[in-house]
Amino acid sequence: MARSVLFIKHIEYETGGHATTLLSHLPTREAVLETALPPLDDIAGIVITGGQMSAAEVDRFPSLQATADLALRAIDADVPVLGICLGHQIIGRALGGVHREGVVDAVGILDIELLEPDPWLGDHVGRLGAMRWNSDVVSLPPGARLLARSATVDNDAFRYGSALGMQFHLEADDRVMRLWDSVASPTLSELRDPDAVAEWRAHLASDETLLGVVERGFGAFAEACAARL
Repeated sequence: MARSVLFIKHIEYETGGHATTLLSHLPTREAVLETALPPLDDIAGIVITGGQMSAAEVDRFPSLQATADLALRAIDADVPVLGICLGHQIIGRALGGVHREGVVDAVGILDIELLEPDPWLGDHVGRLGAMRWNSDVVSLPPGARLLARSATVDNDAFRYGSALGMQFHLEADDRVMRLWDSVASPTLSELRDPDAVAEWRAHLASDETLLGVVERGFGAFAEACAARL
């Protein structure tokens, strides 16, 4: 079987946003809440998207443990792995980071400080206004390199071998935001003022620094996956 990029999703309405768009030229497949994941030989790269459950709820959601196990095997095999929000926590927890539930209330466009260049974060260093929606956090795993932090989260992104985890939602495009404000429970507008949500959507659609990081970052991840096709 030809290899493809595997999108692992733990919520049915997750689209993958910019990640899906910027990897659309590659063969992709989805696994939604699945425990029977493809063998590594069939995988060119892995994207683990967000979700509203805790990364620690492995008894309630067995797909979380299956994802963690696959991520560790992929890292050992030098397969590109990208974890976003919940995906960041799944990878970080699997690598030995300390996962803490409900310690922050981060919803909206927040300032992230990118500390050193990484291709999958567009090689950007400095402030980045990115979308966050999380209450859980995970500490920096042993042996990982810290790539980003913010006022509320010490480990906002890390690199460990062939894996990168980001707590923020670099993938969030307008369709993602519309779904989060209509299908998610609670919706964004139920958590925050609707005018604020409209401002976040405008920022995501127009901020040149953010859009540049999105294009370069997911583009570089796509190139890493393409090298395995």
